Amino acid sequence: MQQNGHRAGDSPPARSLASLRSSAFEWSRAAALSPWLWVVLGALIAAPFPMFGWPLPERAAPIFFLLVAGILWSLGRISAASWPFALLILWAGVRAGYQDFPIRAQGLLVLLLMGGFLYALAREMPDRIARAVVWALLVSVGWEVLLGAFNAFGVYPFMKWVSAEHIGKPMGFLTHPNYWGSLVALALPLVWSRVGWIGVAVCWLLLLKTVSGGPVISAAVGSVVMAWPLFGRRVRLAVAGIGAAGIALTMTLHEWRLSGRSEVWSKSLDELLKPAADGFSAKWAVIGQGLGGWRIWADGWNAAYHRPEQGKTFFITLQAHNEPLQLWFELGVVGLAIAGLWALQAFCACRSIWRAAPNALIPSPWYGWGRAPLERAWPAVLAVAAVNMLGSPVFHLPGQAAIIVFALARAQADAAALTEPIPVTARAPKRQRAQKETVNVASAR
Repeated sequence: MQQNGHRAGDSPPARSLASLRSSAFEWSRAAALSPWLWVVLGALIAAPFPMFGWPLPERAAPIFFLLVAGILWSLGRISAASWPFALLILWAGVRAGYQDFPIRAQGLLVLLLMGGFLYALAREMPDRIARAVVWALLVSVGWEVLLGAFNAFGVYPFMKWVSAEHIGKPMGFLTHPNYWGSLVALALPLVWSRVGWIGVAVCWLLLLKTVSGGPVISAAVGSVVMAWPLFGRRVRLAVAGIGAAGIALTMTLHEWRLSGRSEVWSKSLDELLKPAADGFSAKWAVIGQGLGGWRIWADGWNAAYHRPEQGKTFFITLQAHNEPLQLWFELGVVGLAIAGLWALQAFCACRSIWRAAPNALIPSPWYGWGRAPLERAWPAVLAVAAVNMLGSPVFHLPGQAAIIVFALARAQADAAALTEPIPVTARAPKRQRAQKETVNVASAR
């Protein structure tokens, strides 16, 4: 027996999770509270305040207060879309402050803040603009697909650098089959929703040509998520079978190997779990090496041990190719826990769409068969991201990160539109009340 999403015998935590909505992670009151920052500024900014050993003269302290107030306002603005994401940025800033704000961390913090603003903007934009954004993304991805098609035949227009080991594989301006494939895999549900089966078939053929495991596996998962609510059993099984066959073919050609990455991951864990100078054995595992710390560690390791002329060809990649691992390395268990809340927000939004979004295909001519409501694409895009981030630096590639953040913001918006109750006012609109009063007066006469 099921009622309101709950099953008989469910524990209280299970019932709470089942009723949790993505809007619970959106702090809408932040904008109303932000003006109170001026009250705090008014109390502090006019008079110098000692900085307790910081390399900042007391008379320059107001500059520090202005920066802090501006950052808090920015985080409040981002909290309206996701307070876990705003909290993650705050923790990254606190962690960078622990190391006196290295230059690399400063740049990454600014990038995170700008990304947060765009995330909030995407959450709030009207549907018609969101659909225009999707078509703009498809034009951009279509250009990469066209370049990838040329690459598949050994033609590289406008490309100045091509790695010899990847000749004949699609790579486009991303210059690597894995990066190109991750972009196309993320866009695949959008292509399915707006273009139909022909676009999906072209993308799949080129993805197989990359012989890159991560993009093919994630595209297979995204295709199943996209097809499941739209079709019957036969089509579902066909999509799952094609995906499984594509994975088996790709990984066989790819030799089922992850030896290089696994060695990088092993060395990073050794660095993360080594005892700190103060004797706290779990310090770096808890608080991380700091924002941007992976690149700093990789550059240092490669400078010390990478010696191709001596046969020492192993090197640490400049990204982990595993986003949860890199997040743990840089922001520790604290950062992982906060990011887990953000992931829970995404899950709640996708669950609401899965239950409430239309599940009928959009009527189309034969060449557009398979087109579906755009709401159905967001869970599939996020499913692709969840799989692909385990083997590709999707959040360190601007195009991929933009698609993921936009998809999450629109999933939240559509989940709210599909599930949030519409408020009904007790009083009729003023014009209706005036018309009713006119009718009553006329009747009395």
